[in-house]
Amino acid sequence: MAKLFLRTTRKSGIAKLYTRVQRNGMNMIVCTGVSVSIKEWQKAEKSLTAMSKYENTEEGKKVHEQTQEVLQIIDKLFVDGKILSVKDKTVIDQAIKRVVNAEAIAAEQTMLQMENEAEERQRHSVTRYYDQFYEGIHDGKIRQGHNEKYTAGSVKVWQIFGVYLKEFCDEALLFDDITRQFADDFSSFLEKKGLMPETVNKNVNCFRKLCNLAAEEGLNKNAVSLRVWKERTVAQDDKRTELYMTDEELDALFQMPLSGIREQVRDVFFLGYLSCQRFSDYGSLDRSNFKTVIDDVEVIGLKQQKTKRYVEIPIVDERVHELCQKYDYNFPQLDRRHINRYIKLALKELAKTVPSLAEKHPTLLYLKERQSEEYFKELTRRLKAGETLNVNELNHYGKLKRYADEHNGSPLWERNAKGEVIRPKYELITSHTARRSGVTNLYKTGLLDTREMMSISGHLSEKVFEKYIKVGTSEQAARIAAKLKNAKKK
Repeated sequence: MAKLFLRTTRKSGIAKLYTRVQRNGMNMIVCTGVSVSIKEWQKAEKSLTAMSKYENTEEGKKVHEQTQEVLQIIDKLFVDGKILSVKDKTVIDQAIKRVVNAEAIAAEQTMLQMENEAEERQRHSVTRYYDQFYEGIHDGKIRQGHNEKYTAGSVKVWQIFGVYLKEFCDEALLFDDITRQFADDFSSFLEKKGLMPETVNKNVNCFRKLCNLAAEEGLNKNAVSLRVWKERTVAQDDKRTELYMTDEELDALFQMPLSGIREQVRDVFFLGYLSCQRFSDYGSLDRSNFKTVIDDVEVIGLKQQKTKRYVEIPIVDERVHELCQKYDYNFPQLDRRHINRYIKLALKELAKTVPSLAEKHPTLLYLKERQSEEYFKELTRRLKAGETLNVNELNHYGKLKRYADEHNGSPLWERNAKGEVIRPKYELITSHTARRSGVTNLYKTGLLDTREMMSISGHLSEKVFEKYIKVGTSEQAARIAAKLKNAKKK
């Protein structure tokens, strides 16, 4: 049996074992590559009994198995005629390295495989895929059909969805983990946060779209995840009140003497009303949108940002020309917040002479509004209990208190006998009311059929279009009665 020995003067630590190879007239010392504890090996080599005892330990057993494998490899190299001289010692060294390092190589390969599997799992991670998708639509690298960039509004929707997604999902969640129960739980999670049903549906649709996009890229092979997203039915009582402005109210607004930002907001709002378009379209009109078509008909032509549909709106109201001349087609560039804030202030003033704008309507509160009300109630309770508020809390309380006093709120917003929040009409007007008013008042004329009106508004389906018609029950009854009377006369 070949003798194994150390070649070190150290008394402790780790060292390699060596063996002497004497075959075919060759005499060489070969490193086995097997590491041992110097102290334990020196104790073991003192006697056969000590060595036998050592080889029964966990370390000794491993050392014995490795050295025997090395010695067998050396014998095989000689038998196969691969060692012909001392110069061939490198062949022995390389063979030993492969044997001794086999465990390390296997461990490295296992680690690499685990890393690859982890990387693959990450590629199938819902939140990681969302991050990559959002980054792409935000910087314009990822586009929609026809190579169109996502609009700022769409990017904002996806950003908000990402907040809810990451609050609900674990980072390790895979598309494979999505089940029907998971989808139901996500909807319930959004509802418990106090989101309105339409907002819940919007976020559910984002999740559905995310699953479909991942499937298109081969990162989502879970067919269940494509079918489990169900929109909640939204009853009228579950919606925030959506009003339109009558022609009489709009005429009074147009004639109202205004200046500065309020005048600009009123004029841009009117462009939305007269064109029946969304703010994303009417807020960016310029000279290029005004043209003349067949039979010298003047139109506003534009490609809608949301639907990518091209529409042409006949100009039949002289106020369009007035606004064009007033600004020489360089209309004020305002953001949605300006419109929403200053149109309310203008209408609040106008309500003094146009009573319908001051009429109060039951409505729902947005999540932030509900949170503000709860916060106001909490601060009020603490003050009554004699607690001292810090500077920030006092400032916030002061603002909320002034708002409550101005609106006769109890505790913040006014409520009717049924406990419903009621707010004056002018407070419910937003940038989108312009489009809704344009479509509804056009419908009330009875001059155009649905298809003709949709060609102006750009709606792709009658179902969605009909949501914009905000004629009240009483108004509809009066229209029906008038038609029946006219029919009887004829």
